[in-house]
Amino acid sequence: MTAHEHVSAGAPGLAALPPDDPERAAAWSHAEGCAECARALQEAERLHLLIERADRVPLSAGALERVSRAIVTELRREARRRTAGSIAAACVAVLMLVALARSRSGAIADWARAGLLLFLAAGLAAAARRRPLLVIGGSVVATFLAGLAAAGAPIAGAPGPNCLVSELASAALVVGAVWLALRGGTTSPARSAIAGAAAAGALAGDAALQVTCGLQSEVPHLLAFHVGGVLLAAAGASLLWRRRLRIA
Repeated sequence: MTAHEHVSAGAPGLAALPPDDPERAAAWSHAEGCAECARALQEAERLHLLIERADRVPLSAGALERVSRAIVTELRREARRRTAGSIAAACVAVLMLVALARSRSGAIADWARAGLLLFLAAGLAAAARRRPLLVIGGSVVATFLAGLAAAGAPIAGAPGPNCLVSELASAALVVGAVWLALRGGTTSPARSAIAGAAAAGALAGDAALQVTCGLQSEVPHLLAFHVGGVLLAAAGASLLWRRRLRIA
């Protein structure tokens, strides 16, 4: 389901959300570049206003409880799909990057650090929707600290551009998993959540680089191609998602 289809079909529900709800904000952000969706949202808001002014027959407590339970169940189901997809994509990205590397570190400390970063990336990916700024900041800090902790043992075939591409590819896998998990559902991730998921994905890519890159202990390389990769992934995902909403 495209953003256009989601907004136009779900306008009544979106208009009923609180003004500060991220999903409603994302819908209006899309509507800025889509006249049809803007009309649908405006009509839905007018309808809700008329309903509020009219005399209503209150629903029974049992009916309200059943509706609330159904909504909560569906939201939890989508949250589980999103979390499972993010974690699976992060793990697959690390395995692929390590398997495709020309050479790998034999130091136990490097592999332990890689495992710790992967665990952290999975947790941050699961929290991207609720705490996107925290996820981005945590990914940047973790990448930087991991690089400083690296021993810097020489590993062949790990130039800077390869490190950057590895993190961006890993970020793309995680963002793609989030999109697939929510496709056709009732919720649509905000730009900030997509940026957070991309940052966590880039951190997963950096986990693989702990055993495939021997230059990360050099601060210029670390900042440009490791920390820079996390920031570029977050910024790029946010811009591309915004463009996708406008096109849709």
